[in-house]
Amino acid sequence: MRIEPRKHWKTAMQGYERELMDIVERYPDANILELGGGRWPSFRLDEMPKNVAIYTVNDVDPNELANAPPGYKTACFDVSGDSSAFSDTYDVVFSRFLAEHVPDGPAMHDNVFKVLKPGGTAFHLIPTLYSSPFVINKLMPETLSSKLLAMFTPRRDISPKFPAHYSACHGDTGRMRKMFENIGYSKVEIRNFFGHFYYEKMPVIREVEDLLSGLAAKNDWSWYSSYAYITAHK
Repeated sequence: MRIEPRKHWKTAMQGYERELMDIVERYPDANILELGGGRWPSFRLDEMPKNVAIYTVNDVDPNELANAPPGYKTACFDVSGDSSAFSDTYDVVFSRFLAEHVPDGPAMHDNVFKVLKPGGTAFHLIPTLYSSPFVINKLMPETLSSKLLAMFTPRRDISPKFPAHYSACHGDTGRMRKMFENIGYSKVEIRNFFGHFYYEKMPVIREVEDLLSGLAAKNDWSWYSSYAYITAHK
């Protein structure tokens, strides 16, 4: 079976909303938290399922939260710092492309566990190592990696705004599962996706990368995945 990587990663991007909504719909009067939402929550209130009672956005910067749209609650704390003021509060905690910017990934996931209610669910979409563009982004200075991303991709909105650390950003590896289990999560699911859009302007490199990503997808080489959904329960 031939797997087309450029369609594979699109599945992750396009399916995130539906996956999240399916999780949220399981909780009556759901109290949900978006990590790193700041002034730009990922979803409008009218896009959420009718069972959502409270949609809270988080940010470390109080000025960002002060500019959040009306109707959202706010929670100001560092996702890898002290979250004790929000312990056992949320039914669902989710993030999209936040984890790679957090310097201490294990601390972030430990904090998410703490702020979840018993029975709550964490859901994250993350880029993963060791996909080549993310390895380059991690190893190169931010100013240089931003310029390279702008050169290599036709999209102008993906250059990193914040430093990317990729701490605990991996596919379905034994190390990742052990980390979540040691924190206390149960029913951990890590779903790998392969391929990306970063070399669209470089046909030869793009074709080589497509071959490698297709081979990795066919053989489920999680260490070469590009993106992952992480679902974990408290």
